[in-house]
Amino acid sequence: MTKINFHQLFFITLLFLWAGCEKPDNPIDDPEIPAPVTPVIPNLVVPNPSSEAVRLYDFLKANFGKKIISGTVANVSWNTNEAEWVHQHTGKYPALNCFDYIFLFASSPGSGWIDYGDTKVVEDWRNAGGIVSCMWHWNVPKRANSTGNDYSFYTEETDFDIREALKSGTRENTIMMADLEKIANYLLLLKNKNIPILWRPLHEAMGNYGKYSGGTAWFWWGAKGPEPFKNLWRLMFNYFKNKGLNNLIWVWTSESGDDNWYPGDEYVDIIGRDMYNQKSANAMFLEYKNLEQCFPNRIVSLSECGNVAGIGEQLNAGANWSWFMTWYDYDRTLTPGSAAFQSEAHQHGDAAFWRNAFATGKVLSREDLKNP
Repeated sequence: MTKINFHQLFFITLLFLWAGCEKPDNPIDDPEIPAPVTPVIPNLVVPNPSSEAVRLYDFLKANFGKKIISGTVANVSWNTNEAEWVHQHTGKYPALNCFDYIFLFASSPGSGWIDYGDTKVVEDWRNAGGIVSCMWHWNVPKRANSTGNDYSFYTEETDFDIREALKSGTRENTIMMADLEKIANYLLLLKNKNIPILWRPLHEAMGNYGKYSGGTAWFWWGAKGPEPFKNLWRLMFNYFKNKGLNNLIWVWTSESGDDNWYPGDEYVDIIGRDMYNQKSANAMFLEYKNLEQCFPNRIVSLSECGNVAGIGEQLNAGANWSWFMTWYDYDRTLTPGSAAFQSEAHQHGDAAFWRNAFATGKVLSREDLKNP
């Protein structure tokens, strides 16, 4: 899972909320008046984007500041279980489903138990009118002599060095390039099905790096600081561009105070923010407003969330995210139809949270879409 206890460190995060940006104005109280939105970039950053990607981006632009797109992430990897759970308890599907290539290990012989070449679940979601997002918890060998499935993406569990990975001819570089080749080919399968993707790689890169004494990045791609991270992002962007992946809309996830981790305007279409365990709608607004001011020409999304203030409360406070995406509750939605699945409880967004979100009249479900 992406989250452990680090998102509970909100009081630390607040100390860095305004780094490099102006303090936002007071939140807006009237839910009928959207927060001011600066016009976002008109075109996607990838050259010659696919017509489907352009259509999806135009849809996002048209709704930013007016409507919020609802979303869920797959339970671990390659399914729509969370979306089915939302439908079970509300009668509506979320508009967006995010799939995770978490078990893609190019250099591991034991990683074939999920067939990412079988794109039916993604195609079915798209054909039903839904928006597709993809992310990648990028697992690498824990040690140079690792075998089998001895892999991890956590900084504390691997000695994989991003700086070495960026040097041609190293062990790490060989592994990295093999992984990029493999995932690019899987993403090309979706391109060939005319599926546009909200692509959110290398998420939450900064983590706690530099936020306090001993603070580290949660994931290996951020473990050595902002410059190697940015170089990896740009390498991936150019590698995928050369592969012809023009169906990707690039989403960069910001942590508070990480302006110098930003890969650059020419590599990012949309800004995301991941937030957990924050019940204050005003605090959610402050995060939203800070991103809007730091990145005034970019759409801003709540790219992951769990156990946060209700969407209606956030809207009333002025947080007009492009979309929100609740994280999965592993045991709750692992087996559709089970007793656990029937429960309205949920670790990150229970049935009441979802019913209240749809009741605002400003949250879009899949039923509201027609293949944007």
